[in-house]
Amino acid sequence: MKKNIQPGIFLLLISALVFLPHIGSLTYYKDDWYYIYDGMLGGAKIFHEMFRIDRPARGFFFEWVYTLFGPNPLPWHLFAFFWRVLAAIGALWIFNLLWKENRKFNFIAAMLFAIYPGYFWWISSIEYQPMIASLALQVYSIYFTLKAVKSEKGAEKAAYGTGAILTGWSYIALVDYAIGMEAFRFIAVYLLIKRNSKNAFWNAIKAWAWTVVIPLGIAIWRIFFFSNERKATDIGGQLSVFIANPVAASVDWFFQAYKSLLNLSVLAWINQFPPFVQSMRQRDVAFGLLLVVVIVLLVVYAERRIKLSAEQVPTENGQPQTVKEALTLGGLGMVFGVLPVVMANRYVDITGFSHYGLPASLAAAVFMAAAIELISVQRARTTILYALIGFAVLSHFSIAANAVTEIKALQNFWRQVSWRAPALRPGATLVIHYPTPGMGDGGLALIEAANVMYFPEPTNEIPVHYPLAGLTLNSENMPGILDGTQVNESGYRSHTYTIDYTNILVMSQPTLNSCVHIIDAAAPLISEYDPLDVSLVAPRSNIKNVIVESEPVSPPESIFGNDPERGWCNYFQEADLAAQRGDWERVGALGDEAIALGFAPEDRVEWLPFLKGYAITGDAESLKQMARRIVGERIIRLQACDILGNIEQPLSDDVNQVIDKDYCKGSE
Repeated sequence: MKKNIQPGIFLLLISALVFLPHIGSLTYYKDDWYYIYDGMLGGAKIFHEMFRIDRPARGFFFEWVYTLFGPNPLPWHLFAFFWRVLAAIGALWIFNLLWKENRKFNFIAAMLFAIYPGYFWWISSIEYQPMIASLALQVYSIYFTLKAVKSEKGAEKAAYGTGAILTGWSYIALVDYAIGMEAFRFIAVYLLIKRNSKNAFWNAIKAWAWTVVIPLGIAIWRIFFFSNERKATDIGGQLSVFIANPVAASVDWFFQAYKSLLNLSVLAWINQFPPFVQSMRQRDVAFGLLLVVVIVLLVVYAERRIKLSAEQVPTENGQPQTVKEALTLGGLGMVFGVLPVVMANRYVDITGFSHYGLPASLAAAVFMAAAIELISVQRARTTILYALIGFAVLSHFSIAANAVTEIKALQNFWRQVSWRAPALRPGATLVIHYPTPGMGDGGLALIEAANVMYFPEPTNEIPVHYPLAGLTLNSENMPGILDGTQVNESGYRSHTYTIDYTNILVMSQPTLNSCVHIIDAAAPLISEYDPLDVSLVAPRSNIKNVIVESEPVSPPESIFGNDPERGWCNYFQEADLAAQRGDWERVGALGDEAIALGFAPEDRVEWLPFLKGYAITGDAESLKQMARRIVGERIIRLQACDILGNIEQPLSDDVNQVIDKDYCKGSE
């Protein structure tokens, strides 16, 4: 028993070191936001509406998981980790059934499967929870099949067979394109049967035949009983592309299959980490390398602890039997695993579409383990294995580190908005410029973050309607924003929203070191780091969408992180809010306090509200001292001159003199 437990413990430890270092900082990533916000408004039943058009099983799955965890992100991430470890242990059991004489190889194959780097979206544990759960169910369905085939007791065989069918239906119902892994099931049965059978192929068919109810049952339900409303997942709609032009479709499928197999089998191990590692801080790179060393040492120790129970049996060509069979199982498993994806006019890559290769990652790991064993020189074989482990560890570490960086930037953005805007008027459309590309995840600017913060109360409507709409400030949205006359109703799956181009509020964070600027069309704060688009849309920004006489919103820490230590942006946002309220004494006091504490902006345009406060309150000396802080920035000085020169209330002679001499001289 002990020798069977040890590999599983090693898999758990290695997986934990790979996937858990950033677990406390991962919250929602990309589309996770709309899953959670729809659940917050509509309750757990909302997920049936979300998936009724294409994959209704996911509605039941999400209802169950959301009922357990609600909007708290940490349990979702831990649950995804649970599925991954469960799948790895199940894979180890499969390999031990197929190659019981080679436990060391089985552990390496299961370990490579556990840390497979070709699946990028594990950091998005809410949207992709059913994918990783499906993978675990797929693994256990195959394991139960092998146990049923091997069992000689009728009751035991029936129990394993029932388990195989139920988990088989479940994994395909959750991820329909995983159906190609049914070929992996048959090949595994064949390898198990041929151990003690002369007519292995036909005996394997007999032993496997009952499992045809798994894909056949799903196919019958999908084709004859379920009405698919989404073209991307409609079998007939996808095959119509082939029927319309068989030659062109076949050529396209061939190249897509080639690209998918290359990404799945080779590039996943070596191409995933460079773009992420290169964008990491040196401290993170150093920690990642240390983690690689620890994990490689753990693998070395595990290999020494896991002894072979028998010698490998050579084949006629001199290669071990295990290697030959593993190459067959992995190679054919990958081919058939990607076929449904390719025939649906999709492909597998290592970032955006990496989830299409997740079901076949089981085959990819077996294939890679066998390919390494083909290397005849022991030292070279060991070096390549440990190098691949290092690449995988760095890939996952850097993917998580960069995701955390983006998550923290998003949290910082919306926390600053909460300081500046106590409440937002429902019906507004927020036009948002985030500090780094990609943060908006498309054209809708992750507007769920604002809605989660300002309108978290459940409505129990299905579909739900978002109180706030949002747009990313990009070329696609610019024409409608500049036109400013349209009101469009839109939505996706289980939610709707109203994009009101006549009622927008512009928010911009020019750089990560800038504060968030909520634009007032009457006195727009335009940074030299802002793109031109911000200047173009600023005159349309309706500052009245910020409700100033309201209790300030309190963002939940489990989602938006802890409130950071008080710094410059706290003072800036409070001063900008006080300026909107017309409390200029408060603006001046905040400026004095910030300066006394040694705070200053990285983006010097943020001095402007304080300049106006000093001018209106008659503090000519502070206004004069402030001029020295912006004297070298012509763009800011021009803005300051414009803002100070257009103050409607009368100013003191001393203040007017400072404005003329220190801010507007030479600005004409």
